[in-house]
Amino acid sequence: MTNGRAQSRRAFVVRAGAVVGGLSLLVRRAAAQEQAEQQAGATNSGEEMTSDSYKPVSRPPKPGAQPTMGKVEVENFERQLACPCPCTLDIYTCRTTDFSCGISPAVHGDIQRLVDGGYTATEIMEALTGTYGDFILNSPRKEGFSLAAWFAPFAAVAVGAVGIGALLRSWRLNAKTADAARAARAAAQSANAPAVDATPEELARLEAALREER
Repeated sequence: MTNGRAQSRRAFVVRAGAVVGGLSLLVRRAAAQEQAEQQAGATNSGEEMTSDSYKPVSRPPKPGAQPTMGKVEVENFERQLACPCPCTLDIYTCRTTDFSCGISPAVHGDIQRLVDGGYTATEIMEALTGTYGDFILNSPRKEGFSLAAWFAPFAAVAVGAVGIGALLRSWRLNAKTADAARAARAAAQSANAPAVDATPEELARLEAALREER
């Protein structure tokens, strides 16, 4: 009985894990579908990210401007941006590996000029997305449905873990209750057993007679 309960628990945990994993996959697929629909909308409106889709992004330098980022910081910043050309690489990787692309160096030039003009990373990101839209981002924004896509898998795992824990506690409580009920029945049966009214000598003779009959 105990082994059967343990196997049942393991099977439930496996099924629950599969459900949680499936929920996470559905959320990710929904986020990917939303992004694909946005890209399709951009294509229909003539905003497809093609090799000729470079759009200059410029702002006048701030008074007394000083560079807001160093070389490494600019490189890390550019890794967050998708190159508008069809390569699917980020700006930094594209401009340092695909030397036939003229888009990523042009975007890098815009970024560097904004950095030198005293604009912060947040301000530069707003300028870029204001011109290109969210298609310039390598990852979706953590807001709205995209925020749900980021956190829903973790929430699903947490809810699944709580549910599994509650069920296991319920199983343990039920097992203890069943064991107590069996012990109570056994005690009741022992209490209702008929008493034997015989002396030790009579019991010894009865036992000897039974042995002889065998």
